[in-house]
Amino acid sequence: MLRHPLLTLRTAHRPIPTLPRPSSHLRIQPPSRWPSPPTPRSFTTSTPRLARNYNYNRFNSNHRPSLFHILLTRSKPHHFVLIGLGLSGVYLYNTEVVEMTGRRRFNCISHSMELKMGAQSYREVLAQSQGRVLPDNHPLAQMVNRVLQRLIPQAPIEGADWRVHVIVDDGNANAFVLPGGKVFVYTGILPICQDEDGLAAVLGHEIAHVVARHPAERMSNSFLTLGTVLLISLLFDVSGNLSSMLVNLMWSLPNSRTQEAEADNIGLMMMAKACFNPEAAVTLWHRMQQQEKAAPPQFMSTHPSSYNREEAIRGWLDKAETIYADNGCSTFGSYMPSFKKAYQTQSSYHW
Repeated sequence: MLRHPLLTLRTAHRPIPTLPRPSSHLRIQPPSRWPSPPTPRSFTTSTPRLARNYNYNRFNSNHRPSLFHILLTRSKPHHFVLIGLGLSGVYLYNTEVVEMTGRRRFNCISHSMELKMGAQSYREVLAQSQGRVLPDNHPLAQMVNRVLQRLIPQAPIEGADWRVHVIVDDGNANAFVLPGGKVFVYTGILPICQDEDGLAAVLGHEIAHVVARHPAERMSNSFLTLGTVLLISLLFDVSGNLSSMLVNLMWSLPNSRTQEAEADNIGLMMMAKACFNPEAAVTLWHRMQQQEKAAPPQFMSTHPSSYNREEAIRGWLDKAETIYADNGCSTFGSYMPSFKKAYQTQSSYHW
């Protein structure tokens, strides 16, 4: 049946009904397929930034894959082989032997760089100790210098400019020697030394660090430590603090204790060659053990315990006494009481 033309025209032009517009003050959110989780609230008014930092999402769906996973999926086996060969070549190229002990170690710091490091440290220590350094003509400074002059011929250090500094600090039982031959002795160590033999044991140990180039080795190891910490943190996506602690316990601290034991050995032989009684090193570390209070366990320390050092020195004592006798030191030792008496006279601490 045909429709009337007018009816058809009206029907074609009939407006389409529309929904009423929402108010400009009302915003309708289209329904979400999944219900949104409630917005976390921060119950703080003083430190909102800290509060936001403490928001913790255990199940993070946007978690990035670790670099270790990316390397495994994108790298080829020969890439790791090339990297390993390159790092091994650098390590072997910078491996050397400590002449006096035969220990192999990694060292990438030149002797000239080590001397520059020592010169910078020398200026810093002098600035920190300003006003507390005894003059060169003081009896204690003269005694330290007298012991040093007997040890210097046993310490072949290229470019050394030896100089003694005695620092007034009775609470600091310490002494050290910088690369380049600058010697620092704190007055707190002198009562523990008791005599020139004990002081020779301390100075021999500190000079041995410089002879064996331990400062350069420590700097070289710091590069290895930093690289290892960064590698562990990136590959396994763990905290830098955790990886640093592991590397410190498994590498840095044991290596530091090895250097200390090596310096004990070298220093003992040096003092024996200089005609200082090597048995004084044993009694020195026995007194040091008595001075220690609440010392940390050895595995958490940069130094071996005084007891272990004393026992190690006892094991080297036969060799040191042989050196002492072969250098004709038994005759020289008969004059030592006069040196000890002079020390007792001069060691009245009236600066």
